[in-house]
Amino acid sequence: MGLDFRIKDFAYPISIIRLKNQFERNQWISEDALRAYQQKRLRLIIEHAYRNVPYYRRIFQEKNIIPSDIKSINELKIMPFLTKEIIQKKFNELIAVNAKKYKPRLLSTSGTSGGAVKFYVDKPSNILEFVYYWRFWGWAGYRLGNTFAELSAQSFTPYSQKKEQYYYFEFFTRRLMVNSLLISYKNSDNYIRLFKKFKPRFLKGLPSNLYALARIIGKKTGHGITFRAIFSQGENLLRYQRDYIENTFSCKVFDSYGHMERTVAISQCPFDSYHVHMDYGGVEFVEPVSVKSEDGIADGQIREVVGTSLYNFAMPLIRYRTGDYIRLKPTAQKCSCNRTFPIVGSIVGRNSDIVITPDGRAITALYVVFDRTPNICFGQVIQERLDKLLVKVAYNSQDIDSSDALLLKNLVDFVGDSMKIEIVHIGPEELEMNKLVKNKTIISKISSEQVIRQEKLCVV
Repeated sequence: MGLDFRIKDFAYPISIIRLKNQFERNQWISEDALRAYQQKRLRLIIEHAYRNVPYYRRIFQEKNIIPSDIKSINELKIMPFLTKEIIQKKFNELIAVNAKKYKPRLLSTSGTSGGAVKFYVDKPSNILEFVYYWRFWGWAGYRLGNTFAELSAQSFTPYSQKKEQYYYFEFFTRRLMVNSLLISYKNSDNYIRLFKKFKPRFLKGLPSNLYALARIIGKKTGHGITFRAIFSQGENLLRYQRDYIENTFSCKVFDSYGHMERTVAISQCPFDSYHVHMDYGGVEFVEPVSVKSEDGIADGQIREVVGTSLYNFAMPLIRYRTGDYIRLKPTAQKCSCNRTFPIVGSIVGRNSDIVITPDGRAITALYVVFDRTPNICFGQVIQERLDKLLVKVAYNSQDIDSSDALLLKNLVDFVGDSMKIEIVHIGPEELEMNKLVKNKTIISKISSEQVIRQEKLCVV
């Protein structure tokens, strides 16, 4: 999930404004009115899936269900879960027979757990995504046309070819793309000059990216870099990270959760509550198969996030198991912001460490290498020492040598060629175990003392 739109995604101004006005009203209306809006959208998707999506038509017939049996999210329980494995195996059956009508666009998730999943999004879901971000960022004071900066690794690889490129600017969207692969203490002045030149009012990035940037800039007394607000997504935002980022840049961090499949959106309001956007997707919180909290003790408040499309007609996902987790609040609460959207306690299971290269750069989005390597059903990177990475991987292809070669190339594109990389293939037993517990994709065993002794970037 991300604010990453092409120019042609803005080509529907009337539809965008209409949904924007509706979304602005939705956050303040009564719970009954909000639920009615969600149910209206759900009925459209269910009826469409029954008539136009072969996979769901078969499920309805096998279960002896008709669309009118499902009037609310609670009644979705009569439908089976949709998993990543089912999408991989039944991909063509999940595409609506009239998908072209909705201007479909093919996207793909990462292959870090369960394998990469391809799916289609369409014009209505593109409009949804744009309007959702417009509303959420508006909570922090963003107005369309404000200049904002985004920390990115993917846009600046391979590292060997773009190691001198710090940024590029998109005039139409007013987005300043900033190279996160160059974050290091020795480059801190370059980042400070960049932000002073473009003066972005908002900053977006992964928590680990934002934290690494704050560490290098925070060491500079009187750096003068501030933002009106910062938006974090894609990983858990840890308490120490939030505190350091907010202190360094003198502004509040607004955290959010979502995914590319566009069935779930959860984001923080100015009063720190994590709100579930009921008008974005149909969300269920179900008992997980097996998950432990960070201290290894079972947590009775943890639930798996299950989402249902409310806008994607090209390839609607119904009861989609995301594999991500939230922690419920022990008791229902009303937020001081007075928005109607329900509240969850926190997001669970997306922690990611930072990899430090031998030349002192902080690589905070290395999980992207698994997005770029086909046929991966599990991937994990462990930094054992400053000059070595251990990569655990499993493929759903017999061509292991070719897959290893491409994975190695993708890793080098991020970390450079001075890092030793060992690839280890895990077997079925370990793979099955990793499916039961939400694992970190990137694990660092490098202590802050090691980094300081090397006169490199302190990241922890």
